Amino acid sequence: MEASAFALWLDSALASFDYGVLRAVHAVQQSGLDAVLGPLARLLALLGKGGAGLILLGLALLLWRRTRRYGVGVLVSLAVCGLLVNVLLKPWVARPRPYADALSPLHRWWLEAGASLESDYSFPSGHSAAAMAAMTALFWLGERRCRAAAFLFAAAMALSRLYLVVHYPTDVLAGLLAGFLSGAAGVWLSRRLWDGPLRRIPGF
Repeated sequence: MEASAFALWLDSALASFDYGVLRAVHAVQQSGLDAVLGPLARLLALLGKGGAGLILLGLALLLWRRTRRYGVGVLVSLAVCGLLVNVLLKPWVARPRPYADALSPLHRWWLEAGASLESDYSFPSGHSAAAMAAMTALFWLGERRCRAAAFLFAAAMALSRLYLVVHYPTDVLAGLLAGFLSGAAGVWLSRRLWDGPLRRIPGF
């Protein structure tokens, strides 16, 4: 599928912003910090792949009655996020990955960052969106003392996508926005499920 007109506009109108940010991230990747940041970015990529790590978090929260409503919120938010990002936005925008052009400096930076292959389109970032959706649910439904940590995790996930050069900065920003909206919708839906059908399940 060819890139949409919107993807072409992003690649032209916001190219200097995207390249400037990725150039700065690449400079960090080439420093001594890579010994720590490289493995961390790859770990976050693994946790976020297909939303598996976040789904497991939601399922784990379902195991205890005290955290069960948090688990419902996380899982519903991830479901909304998956529909919005993977079913609607990615196929519609159809933006190629930064490393798709083998003649671009971004392709070389991607190789130097570990050459992590991704199977779908670039806009918006699915990892960033899923992390933000789950963490938004935890922010509104979870313990107050965990709120700062929730958004720090979402930010770390977003930065890891730039570090590995598998997304443009505009992909990541759009992913964070999509994730926040999905999380807000997920919280709204989960509260109605919790006060409605789920309340009638014995032992739930």
